[in-house]
Amino acid sequence: MLLNDATYVLDESLTKFPKIHDLQEALADPKAKNLTQEERSAKEEELATAENQAQSYMQLANETIAMMKLFTAALSESFTMPEIVQRLADMMDYNLDTLVGPKSLNLKVKDPSKYHFAPRMLLAEIVDIYLNLGGSTRFIEAVARDGRSYKPANFEAASRVLERYSLKSREELVAWQNLAEQFRRAKEIDDQAEEDLGEIPDEFLDPLMFALMEDPVILPMSKQTIDRSTIRSHLLSDPTDPFNRQPMSIEDVIPNIDLKERIRVFKEERKAIAKKIIESRMDSAEG
Repeated sequence: MLLNDATYVLDESLTKFPKIHDLQEALADPKAKNLTQEERSAKEEELATAENQAQSYMQLANETIAMMKLFTAALSESFTMPEIVQRLADMMDYNLDTLVGPKSLNLKVKDPSKYHFAPRMLLAEIVDIYLNLGGSTRFIEAVARDGRSYKPANFEAASRVLERYSLKSREELVAWQNLAEQFRRAKEIDDQAEEDLGEIPDEFLDPLMFALMEDPVILPMSKQTIDRSTIRSHLLSDPTDPFNRQPMSIEDVIPNIDLKERIRVFKEERKAIAKKIIESRMDSAEG
C-alpha cells in the first residue's frame, strides 16, 4: 500500500509541474496580450486547477517519501521481497529520471515553495531510500533490470547536485557513487548473461512480463501459468485473476513444480557459465 501510494502521489504531483511551467510561460509571453479575455481566463483557470492539484499531491508525496525513507531503513528486507522489489526499483528509477534527467528543466516553476516543492530535498530523500536498500543484491539487480528508466547518467547527475548543494556528507556521497557503480556492473553482467541465455522457450516466459519465470504457479480459475511474484504483485492492488477477472487470492495458486525445475536447470546451465566468463573478464580489466 505504501508503494502504491508513493507511486501515485509522486506521479500525480510531478506531472503537474511541466503543465504549470508551460502555462506560466504562455501567460508571461508578450504574445499573450493578443489573447481574448475568454482565452486568457481559460488559461488562468487551467493554471489555478493545476496549481491546486500540485499543492495537494506534493504535500502528500513529501509525507509518503519521508515515511518510505523511515520504513526502508528499519525494514529493508520487506521492500526487497521478490513480489515488491522490481516495482520499487522501477518507481525509484522513474522518479530519479524525472528529477535529474533531460526533462527535469520542465519542473521549473515560479515560487516552487508555494506547492511544497523542494526538488533538491526530494532528491536527497530518494537517494536515502536507494542507500537504505543498497545492501540488497536483489535490489541492485532489480534496478539494473529496469529497462525503461535506469540510466547511469542519472546517478552521475544526482551526484553533481548532491555535491554542489552540500545535500550529503562526503561519506554518503562516496556510498552513493559506490552504489551507482554496483548498478552499472550489475547491468552489464545481467545484459550479457541474458543475451548468453540464447533463445528462451515460450513456456518458460511469464505471459504478462515476458521474462523468464523464477517460481511458476498455476492460477486455479484460468489455468494460466504465471510467475508467483507477478501474480502476487498484481493481487496487491487487484484481487482477481488477471486473465478472467475472477476473484482469487495468493493462497489459491498451485505451484507448477515440474516447470519450475526445468526452468531452474535451463537457467543454471546457461547463466552460470556466462556470468563466470563475464565477471572474469571484468575483474581482469579492472586489475
